[in-house]
Amino acid sequence: MRLGNSVDKQAVIQYDQQEQSALLLPNIHIAGDMLMKAGTGLKPRRICDYELLYFPNGTGSVYMVEGRTYSLTEPCFIITRPGEWHEYRYDAAQPSRHLFVHFGYDGREDVSEADLLPILRHDGPSCIPLGDEWLASLMTQLMNIAYAHPNRMQQRGSALLLALLEELNASYVDYPVERATAIPPQITKAIHYIEAHLDEPFTIEGLAEQAGWTHEHFTRLFARHTGRTPREMIIQRRIERACHLLLYEDATVKEVAFSVGFADENYFCRVFKSLKGITATQYRKKYYNPKHRGMNPVMQDDTTYPPNRVLVFPLAANFGQ
Repeated sequence: MRLGNSVDKQAVIQYDQQEQSALLLPNIHIAGDMLMKAGTGLKPRRICDYELLYFPNGTGSVYMVEGRTYSLTEPCFIITRPGEWHEYRYDAAQPSRHLFVHFGYDGREDVSEADLLPILRHDGPSCIPLGDEWLASLMTQLMNIAYAHPNRMQQRGSALLLALLEELNASYVDYPVERATAIPPQITKAIHYIEAHLDEPFTIEGLAEQAGWTHEHFTRLFARHTGRTPREMIIQRRIERACHLLLYEDATVKEVAFSVGFADENYFCRVFKSLKGITATQYRKKYYNPKHRGMNPVMQDDTTYPPNRVLVFPLAANFGQ
């Protein structure tokens, strides 16, 4: 993943010397958590506020801004500034999830670029790899507040967003090289192979052999860098692909099972229910909606708010996602 422009460290020092009372609390306009259908995208556009996005999973999605291109192959944050031409092309083979928040400094005509955090300035980074998992939890908590306490979003959410921006600024400025370290190419290659061959039989031993490692070494490094064992990722990706097919294809459950690499329909049904909590047929009936062709379904297994929903807050009438 390519990082954005370098940040002037002298500017960081000057910013840190400001009085705490002078710190700017951002006004939150809209927020949401979306899972986009494979192969979709966002056409070129400009916005009149700031946007912070978090991509929790590495995919084949691409972000383009002002002539620069970023491959979102690992979890990362994206910062888009007012007036920047940008677009997204989501992974063609799998759904792409992102959490986002639009914000600005409404009513503060006295605010200049020098008053902003360095990462928000025009020469700041556009893409910041996720360095610490707890930064992701701050973004998730923003979504929790947005849904459960929308009337408190400006008070609680703005302070939380400022804290997140401060920490992202610190992580980028203090550790630009370390934060750019990539997943070993052998692991990346294995992930790409899994995605491209979900409908085919293959073994973890075969993946390890392709990487040139032993089964034990491959499994250990895979889990370290992805947070899941190879088997867990294979099963999860096959079931997620099945969810996509159930909602956007006319195939039977048996055909879906075979198309995502399950030779036994009964085994597929057991695995599907164990992961999703309902049967494949129930899933199709519950979540199919022709109005949401550009979105991909997501189960509420790790969030307390409904996904694929844009939440709008006061002062945000002229802003949109």
